[in-house]
Amino acid sequence: MKYHFACDCHNHSNCSPDGNDSVLEMRSRAEELGLWAHTLTDHCECQKFSSRYRSRVEQAWETMALELPQGAKCRYYRGIELGQPNQDPQAAHEALEGREYDFVIGSIHNIRGYEDFFFLDYSTVAPDFIDQLLTTYWEEEQEIIEWGRFDSLGHLTYPLRYIEGEHGIPVDLKKHQEAIDQVFTALIQKGKALEVNTSGLRQKIGRTLPDLPLLRRYRELGGQLVTLGSDAHSVTDLGKGIEEGMDLLREAGFRYFALYERRKPILLPLD
Repeated sequence: MKYHFACDCHNHSNCSPDGNDSVLEMRSRAEELGLWAHTLTDHCECQKFSSRYRSRVEQAWETMALELPQGAKCRYYRGIELGQPNQDPQAAHEALEGREYDFVIGSIHNIRGYEDFFFLDYSTVAPDFIDQLLTTYWEEEQEIIEWGRFDSLGHLTYPLRYIEGEHGIPVDLKKHQEAIDQVFTALIQKGKALEVNTSGLRQKIGRTLPDLPLLRRYRELGGQLVTLGSDAHSVTDLGKGIEEGMDLLREAGFRYFALYERRKPILLPLD
């Protein structure tokens, strides 16, 4: 890693349904990569908490709490990614209760009444359907921010990973700039961070989520707190894109990024 303080603060072990490798394997890989810090953030889809995720959250917490090998140079932190906490705040509360996480990501993978953006078929929809979908998405992001029991807002432009990246349907974000600005302003007012998710760099969309223009806009509006995560689901992808993400933050005018310890931001220099 060319950056001394390179950190990956969004990734998943096999405690997540779509994760491939164990907690120990992920942590060992972080050590091999020379990451300054590694925060593991396994999934909890809140609207499915009772049926599918309660036991996984318990398993992830217990496994992350196991004693680490001696002599590790990489700092390790315990986190969680709460999907759709706005759709079931009680489940989100139960996922957090009694567990002293270092870091909580708030994300939306699906809006109410729909499957994950990954599964939606965009090929036969009406011309204005995607804009309507995104309008609702920004509204639900605002609900998460108002709920407020998270530290960083995950992969803001997640739907574009599939709409543009996988299906090749262009989206004019200028139509949504006012709504995006409102999301940024709400984050800033609440003292929450914006995540730079580097998964898009290794996917068809070919850019971070969100990308440089939106990062610049967030900073223009007064945004200072940003976090970095690869969204890796295997040891193969852990740390990927983190250096490029740090380059991007510098290009956007940021001098620091945030790492969370006991739910408090630690600002680390981008040099």
